[in-house]
This record gives sequence, structure tokens and C-alpha cells, in this order.
Amino acid sequence: MEFLSSLFTAALDNNVVFAQLVGMVAVLLVAYRPQDAFKFGGLLWVACTLSGLLGWPLYAGFLAPWGVGYLAPIAYVLVSTFAIFFIGALYCIRKGVEVRERMLVAATLLSLNAAVLAVPLGNAVVADTLTFAAACGSSIGAGMGAFIAIVVFATLRNRINETMVPPALRGLPISLVTASLVCLAFTCVAGIAGGLFV
Repeated sequence: MEFLSSLFTAALDNNVVFAQLVGMVAVLLVAYRPQDAFKFGGLLWVACTLSGLLGWPLYAGFLAPWGVGYLAPIAYVLVSTFAIFFIGALYCIRKGVEVRERMLVAATLLSLNAAVLAVPLGNAVVADTLTFAAACGSSIGAGMGAFIAIVVFATLRNRINETMVPPALRGLPISLVTASLVCLAFTCVAGIAGGLFV
């Protein structure tokens, strides 16, 4: 139950992108087509999960007992950067993309470093009361929430581009209006998902 509660709380109530507004720039820059959003969201889900699963034991097992918990941000920057570059390198090697596309993937993954960093830092804030099951749930849930946010935003953006938009609102302005409405939608359901499994 603790795993499910933290999973749905991190995915829907405390969504990394739309509730905490971390990684919003990358969503605005990358999520254009739903096909690309699935790939991009999947990469982000794996990177968030990996970062959270590596970061929490590092904090709870090494930094906090030794009394150097203040070093957590530095350690988590290293962990999340490793997670992002590892996932990006695997993606580039597997797909065999060209140099220019590799640079685009690397820039995208670098811009998502903030979103991946938010997961273990959020776990570290409550590490004294957090169990490993809850840490796993919040790490996987944060990645799932980012995946949901990216796919929903890309789908909405794709639908908006098909309709008539006034010239003054085309491009970034309509994207910002859409993002603010989706943020409001996530805020409206805050507190519901995590309370289902208490």
C-alpha cells in the first residue's frame, strides 16, 4: 500500500512537470508530436526511476548516517547526470543517430537534468520517514507523471495546431496558455490519488 500511495501521489498529486513546474522548458521545446513524446517520455521515465533508485540509498545509507546530508545536492547532481547521460548514450548507440541528432538528444537530456534531479532531492527531504518501498514508488511515480504530462501536452498541442488560432496567439503564446490550463487541471485533482491507498 505504501508503494502504491507514493506512486500515485508522485505521478498525479505532485507531478514533476505540472505541479512542481520542474522541466517545463523541456516539455515546451520537445513535445511537438505525440509519437516523439512517447519516446521522450519513456526516456524520462527510465531516467527518473534510475536517478531516484540510485539517489535514495546513497542518501539514506551513506550521507545521512555519516552526518554529511548537506552534500546531498552535489551527490544527486552527479547521480542524475550519470543517469541522463547513460540513458542518452544507450539511446544514441541503439538508434545509430547522426551527430547532429545526437547533439539534439544530448541537449534535450541535459535540459531534463532538473526534472531528474527533483526526484532524489524530493526523496531526500523526507528520507528520515521514507522506506525503500515508498522511495521506489515515488521514483517510478515521478517518471510516470512526467511521461503522462509530456504525452498529454504533446497531444493537446497537436490538436491545437489543427484548429484555427488567432495570429497573435500562434506558437509559444498558445503553448503557454495550454500549459497553464493543464497545470490547473493537475492542481484540481491534487490530494485525490495519494489518498486512495491510505
